[in-house]
Amino acid sequence: MKLRYNQTTKSPKLLILACSVMEKEFKQFQNGHMDFVFLDYGLHRTPGQMAEAIQTEIEKASKHPYEGIILGYGLCSNGIVGIQSNRHSLIIPRVHDCISLFLGSVESYQCHSKEHPGTYYLTPGWIEKGQTPISKYESYEKSYGQETAQWVLHEEMKHYTRIVFIDTGVYPPESYRAIARQNAEFLGVAFEEIKGSAEMFKRLVRGPWEKDCLIVEPFQSVQQEMFFDL
Repeated sequence: MKLRYNQTTKSPKLLILACSVMEKEFKQFQNGHMDFVFLDYGLHRTPGQMAEAIQTEIEKASKHPYEGIILGYGLCSNGIVGIQSNRHSLIIPRVHDCISLFLGSVESYQCHSKEHPGTYYLTPGWIEKGQTPISKYESYEKSYGQETAQWVLHEEMKHYTRIVFIDTGVYPPESYRAIARQNAEFLGVAFEEIKGSAEMFKRLVRGPWEKDCLIVEPFQSVQQEMFFDL
């Protein structure tokens, strides 16, 4: 089924359902023909609850005449496995996680990962609405005390050798760059900045959806196998 995107209708025909860390990256392509729902970043820490939260929003959307629902999620540790819509087609980026979205393609992410496998990525949205190593440490310290917090964070971050700040082009980068650099210094790892790409966000919103996207038809559920050959 090829979805038709009506550029002339005055009412929204697409629903963008995504993680809050990519709100501005999606909204830069707002054209008056779409609605947005952004879910809390914390769902990434509990993939089992992610599917439930997304499914709830999909069922709410069944009351509206959208032509399709675009998910701003990849496979995300199987967090979207099992979701389905009984009315709308789901358009899903065929990626393992959101870093590919911020870099513009799976190939770009794979290239960076191959050259520097121990990389922790930060974007402005991630810094603003998600977590950083420093904010993780502060949370752990409140719960467990300084010594345990240091040990937990060290175990969690011991395989990372650098922090990369992705400038996605939709935020003034200066303050976010400074925070990313501060986190690298906190961990004692290298810091680097790279330019992101809006290409996948643009393609998700505007189409065509044949490249790098899944179109999951009504009553069909998302399966892990759909992402196997990435």
